[in-house]
Amino acid sequence: MAVENIIAIAILSGKGGVGKSVISLNLALGLGKLGIKTLLFDAGGGNLVYLTNNMHPEMEPNKSAILPIADNVDLYTSIVADSNSLFDDGDIERLLSEIVEVTPEFQCILFDCFTGSGPVPYTLAGLSELSLMVTTPDPTAVAGTYLLARSLYQDGLATRSGLLFNMVESADEAASLKTRFDILTGKFLSHQFEQAGYIRNDSLLAESVLEQQPLLSWRPESRSGLDFLNLSKKMRLEDRLQFETDKIKSQQD
Repeated sequence: MAVENIIAIAILSGKGGVGKSVISLNLALGLGKLGIKTLLFDAGGGNLVYLTNNMHPEMEPNKSAILPIADNVDLYTSIVADSNSLFDDGDIERLLSEIVEVTPEFQCILFDCFTGSGPVPYTLAGLSELSLMVTTPDPTAVAGTYLLARSLYQDGLATRSGLLFNMVESADEAASLKTRFDILTGKFLSHQFEQAGYIRNDSLLAESVLEQQPLLSWRPESRSGLDFLNLSKKMRLEDRLQFETDKIKSQQD
């Protein structure tokens, strides 16, 4: 990560509407519940402000603030990335400077990235110890995720990237999707991506979005809530993401 002793996780998707921002939010809350001081960095245009019902006076155009949303979890919306127009080295350097400025007080930074390919997702994936590619069982979502996976593979980031299946009915459906994805990537990329986890379909999760109440703050006992907690624990135990009290160790590749 650009800042010493901070672990970074990038949340990516190859298609819109797969629940990437909802997953980013609840994963950050799950890490916070484990005592990890986490910054949820909105690098995708500000949707997280609405999902958390955090429309503060500070959240004005071209102005950002670090906003507490739960114990150990703060939200920051990028001024630079909000324009969705990063194309030159100067823009990227401004984004990196912004990250360096806001992250020193945190143990973990979780990037909610733009959908699809582009300078922002790949820059943040390159900074991160782990990138999670979110997909649903929808064939177009799987196809979009494959294109994203291919780009990460070509950029040498495949070993630091994993699959996260959202809106599945069961662990068996997630396993079936993983098998289909392995066949696809094995044939064309000669690489199989690890499965980071899955989030089961849950009416309470959809309701939490409508109510602008993050699921882990509202109904943590729901089945999706339990999945988010399990995913957070897995991230904590990841070999590359070893959190300790007041210290983070990063295993070298």
